[in-house]
Amino acid sequence: MAGYDSIEELLGHEEGASVHIECGREAVDRAARLVHERYAGRRCAFFLETDRGFDRDTVRSYLRLFSRIAGGNVTPEEAIAHFDLRHVAKTQLKKLTPEQRALVNFARMSLFEPEVVFCEHPLADVTPATRTVVLTWLGQIAEAGGTVITCGEPLREALLMPGCAYYEEEGRYLPAKTALGDVEEDVEYAGDEVRVFKVPARSGDATLLFDPREVDFIESVNRQNFASVRGELYPVSMTLDELTEELERFGFFRCHRSYIVNVQKVAKVERFTRNSFNLTLSDAAQTSIPLAKGRAEEMRVRYGWK
Repeated sequence: MAGYDSIEELLGHEEGASVHIECGREAVDRAARLVHERYAGRRCAFFLETDRGFDRDTVRSYLRLFSRIAGGNVTPEEAIAHFDLRHVAKTQLKKLTPEQRALVNFARMSLFEPEVVFCEHPLADVTPATRTVVLTWLGQIAEAGGTVITCGEPLREALLMPGCAYYEEEGRYLPAKTALGDVEEDVEYAGDEVRVFKVPARSGDATLLFDPREVDFIESVNRQNFASVRGELYPVSMTLDELTEELERFGFFRCHRSYIVNVQKVAKVERFTRNSFNLTLSDAAQTSIPLAKGRAEEMRVRYGWK
């Protein structure tokens, strides 16, 4: 598998492209410094987890300050409206929830009409209710020819972003494949034989056998497969190809090279940009699962979704 020996090599080779990297704190700091240097001649906007603003400022006064610095065409009121901050516009930053602080940071970045955006774990504090706003904004920047670089998020979130996702493993940065290879379009089950299947997973020294109806999705992370059951991830030894073959008859769909989803648990299908799709599940966390562009149409046709 192709990869890079350092985050500097990755960002240097992929300069100008949108990339999203599951990595540790030290790598995030190195990536931020490199982006500062490499893109110094372009309009840049940064959002780090340490960015908390000025506690005594209100949302409106804080954004007005950065509007004067940016000198762009986006007004503070437009940014406030776009990121649904009108109800807290007069609230001091120190009184905001973590999600509201995150949205203020996205609003601040939007004032600069950035060509390059760098975010550390951009969805960390964003709930499903506002996740669409953030992902759509980032997608629009990428589609307009801009560069979006995110670091520090889990691979599942990185895969939702516009561009290519990478993960850190033993000091190397490896690409997360996003396209499915050849997948059989039709699965037939002959006869009336009873076929019982349980998803075998590990919990300590025990083997758990889950009814497929209990499983929300299967994901592959860093060469290990996991079954998500009631918000917990359990290691699974079967390959995704083997699981796909067994689980399709239970209403599961291979929505991405790294994901198999229980379609009964899908509450919403979203399209953020022309090439960016997302499935929101009906679990307690309203989990987001990436839907590969090449699989979106097949899913729509297979399940009769308009």
